Amino acid sequence: MATTREEPLVFDVEGMTCASCALRIERVLGKQEGVESAVVSLAGKEARVTAAPGVDLTVLTDAAAKIGYTLTPVVAGEERESLADRYDEETRYQGRMALGAALFTIPAFLITMFWPMDHGSRWPELAVWALTTPVEFVFGWQFHRNAAIRLRGLTANMDTLVSMGTLAAYGWSVYAFFAHEPVFFETAAVIISFLLLGRFFEARSKGRASAAITRLLELGAREARVLRDGVEVTVPADALVPGDRMVIRPGDKVPTDGKIVEGGSSFDESMLTGESAPVGKTVGDEVFGATINQFGLVVVEATKVGRETALAQIVRLVEDAQATKAPIQHLADRVAGVFVPAVLLIAAVTLGAWLATSAALPDAVRAAVAVLIIAC
Repeated sequence: MATTREEPLVFDVEGMTCASCALRIERVLGKQEGVESAVVSLAGKEARVTAAPGVDLTVLTDAAAKIGYTLTPVVAGEERESLADRYDEETRYQGRMALGAALFTIPAFLITMFWPMDHGSRWPELAVWALTTPVEFVFGWQFHRNAAIRLRGLTANMDTLVSMGTLAAYGWSVYAFFAHEPVFFETAAVIISFLLLGRFFEARSKGRASAAITRLLELGAREARVLRDGVEVTVPADALVPGDRMVIRPGDKVPTDGKIVEGGSSFDESMLTGESAPVGKTVGDEVFGATINQFGLVVVEATKVGRETALAQIVRLVEDAQATKAPIQHLADRVAGVFVPAVLLIAAVTLGAWLATSAALPDAVRAAVAVLIIAC
């Protein structure tokens, strides 16, 4: 499918976990022929692309798929899953993962902290190993899966650090168990559990913020009483067209923006202005959708409907604010773009430096893993 005119193209984006993901998608989309600019919102899970006429959307989605992300074009007029619903689903998923990981991690941590790990009895280490394994490879699988996807695209993100750090801790502990060295299985389990808990809280907070937009849209009236040949007819509010004459009684919400043609009243416009005092209106004055008629009966001629109403424009401004970036955020994205490779390099240098100073291999591995984990 190709674009027919120069306009912002909107895509739902799946697979992002950090700011470097959003920056990487922006770079890839920006390099495609005909694309003038691309802005990707991590919080909004959305990409907005300004492209010249004739740009093939399949080319853009395929380019993102090659680096491990899924882009779904948003078609005007088609029903779209709300961002709040998407975050609700993610919140439930991350909550299950965090709870499951905690049920295994807490016993492993307690055994490690309070049970002597001597070589006379191996069962405490075996117990911790058994408890850590499902945390690493079941509840923490999302980190390894995302890291593998990025690796296929020769890229890295924060999941790469988590995967490498916890797998290094787990793998070294397996070796250390058979070599009769100190193990630290619980380190991998604790790190994954805390990161899953963090993702749960992040998804929940973003979901609540997105739900505010949904609640804003729900302020509007769902039905309107329209005069048709002198008779009042109830119609859905989204079926109104400019020129329709609406009868608005005391206590009714105004279905859409319009101009008073008969009567006069006071209107509660606090949802738009924050002002609690009603505003008096008479013939010729403009009224706004979702405001509340306080006293008199009025007839209002619709002037703006759908996306042209004041309420819809407020929602659009909030969505645009989420999808655009301040200059300081662009700077942060550039830093994020080099952060992961820099951390991997520092971890490698740390491992080499410890070994070069004749430090024991367990100490060197522990130091390198610490660099990866702290960076997460």
